[in-house]
Amino acid sequence: MKKPAVLVAVVAILGAADPAAAQFRTVTKAPKTWATGWVGGYLSPGRVYDASGAWDFGSTFAGGIGLHRQVGRGLALGIETSFAPASYERIDASTGELIEDGDARLVTGMLTGRLMTGGGGNFGMYVTGGAGAFVYGLSGLDGWDPDFALSTGAGLEYRPSANRALFVEWGRYWTFHQKEGVRDNTAKHSQLRAGVRIGF
Repeated sequence: MKKPAVLVAVVAILGAADPAAAQFRTVTKAPKTWATGWVGGYLSPGRVYDASGAWDFGSTFAGGIGLHRQVGRGLALGIETSFAPASYERIDASTGELIEDGDARLVTGMLTGRLMTGGGGNFGMYVTGGAGAFVYGLSGLDGWDPDFALSTGAGLEYRPSANRALFVEWGRYWTFHQKEGVRDNTAKHSQLRAGVRIGF
């Protein structure tokens, strides 16, 4: 008689404890804001045609940060910036002769959006795009030369937890370079990134 009575008592205690535990269980909400940090580089950034000559950049390391706000299901909007130290050659576009070589700084400031497009479990795929400024700083020229720029990209994301994400991303900038005395032109700069996002 004692064993059945004990079993009934244990079941009763567990039944009462489960609703009580549910009242104190913490529910993790999806983050509304995401901070991003990444490292990567430009892959053969290409040539920019300017009145001072053609600027020829080599592949280089880059890094950047961003802050985005979740505004809809799978959609985040925000800002990001990046910096890359690069080497360059300035070439006479008509003769192909080297005018100078030196160090350059490639800086971006963009308004961007990120849209999740698919995936499953902890993995997701997304596309990204934006508009802003691509700024060239060449050691042989005075000051900075900012250009209007558009960007597109696609990436793969892995979320080990609700508020953390690891990602790899390929992207491209289209910069619209204005030159005095010659026709405007568009330059393309491809970039590869790997980084982490923290949600809060």
